[in-house]
Amino acid sequence: MKNNDYSTSDKYETVILGGQVIDVVKGVTAIQNIGINNGKIAAISKGFLEGWKEINANGLLVSPGFIDFHSHVDGNPYAGKCMVMQGGTTTLGGERDLNRKTFRRIEEEGFIINQGFSVSHSFVLRSAVGITNPHQPATDQEIKIMADLARSFLESGAFSICFVLELIPGTSKKELIEVAKVAKEYDRLVTVHMRKDGREALQHFDELLELASMGVKLHLLQLMYMVGIGGAMEPALQILDAAIASGLDITADSGVYDAYTVCIGTGVFEEGWEKEYGTASVEDLVISSGTFMGEHCTEQLFHRLRKEFPATLVTAFVCDKEAIPMALKRDYVYCSTNATDGPYYPGMGAPEVSGTFPRLLGKYVREHRQLSLMEAIRKITILPARRYGLQDVGSLEVGKNADIVIFDPEEIIDQSTFIGRGKPDEPPKGITYVLVNGEVVVEKGQLTENLSAGRLVLCNYG
Repeated sequence: MKNNDYSTSDKYETVILGGQVIDVVKGVTAIQNIGINNGKIAAISKGFLEGWKEINANGLLVSPGFIDFHSHVDGNPYAGKCMVMQGGTTTLGGERDLNRKTFRRIEEEGFIINQGFSVSHSFVLRSAVGITNPHQPATDQEIKIMADLARSFLESGAFSICFVLELIPGTSKKELIEVAKVAKEYDRLVTVHMRKDGREALQHFDELLELASMGVKLHLLQLMYMVGIGGAMEPALQILDAAIASGLDITADSGVYDAYTVCIGTGVFEEGWEKEYGTASVEDLVISSGTFMGEHCTEQLFHRLRKEFPATLVTAFVCDKEAIPMALKRDYVYCSTNATDGPYYPGMGAPEVSGTFPRLLGKYVREHRQLSLMEAIRKITILPARRYGLQDVGSLEVGKNADIVIFDPEEIIDQSTFIGRGKPDEPPKGITYVLVNGEVVVEKGQLTENLSAGRLVLCNYG
């Protein structure tokens, strides 16, 4: 392994020349060259480096690959292609499902990006003990079995235990606490989709703060889609500010779009859902997959789809736009995509899978200047890497994996949008190259044939 004073007499497999390299550890940028061998960063130097393949990054920023620690890509090839086109090089999934065959395939054959997993209490563990009714609490015996299964998953490399409380309202306090204790045993995160959203969510922070007070490392998923509704973001952040100031170990993440997409048959839309959303109604829901795609819901269509086609995606245009920067300005709030929640095919779904990271950097950094470039890059690289125990990615350092995004800071922006407004999977502008484990997967804004550069990543800390 070479250091930063590497001799220029050796030739690297790939070199990146003349780019403004973002050092997320020191918080600085500098024009440097990067040498890559065997999928690793072998040199970072101001001196000239020679390579068999040379990438000219003059006038461009060179960043660590973006980490999406909350998505539902889960080995889906199309979703993976969309993700890498927006700079995502590592994703963590498994919050809703865990298909061992998929992860075995990734381990044996590779994937377009790196894929890790969490274990879902709400779907995998409850299903394993035979609970099919989301309103049914687990018995003491079922809780014990779930805890034992959770240990097995964590020992097999799961990065966290995930609770999706809003969709599984039968989860009891005891069930939550006893399974969460397993994560504490292994020094892993507990990630939580809160029990309610909108203003009603403010009544349900106590059970989460109780978890954190027990020493559980807590991460709240998608603040924007949980409390970025009905004016709830500011009081929610005040609750979190006070909890963190008191010493509780809590982080969170947020998306960057002012609407969310979810299956219409979930518990999100149980009777009375709109009451905590201010002035929302079924007419604010746009159908985003299936026969009626692009249509606004009516009362009749809403109830028909929930009953007959519950997997249909709908996009709820109910969020507060001003809540996005409000959340992202907190240093404990990172940025994730929540990509491909539900069935996802070309032309269907939501724009997060193609646009989250470019939107963060283009809209909230360059256009609105609500975050600095360094703050934003850290929220999608080193901070989630450290929080989730991803040891080989998240920063550009000698010895780290060569997961790298090269982009034009003056051009980067999302072009994806919601159904009815454009294409939800339109690739972004401004991303020139993406490397995954040293392999060029995106070159001059286009996918290459390197569709298996990614690997299955496992948690090996705790």
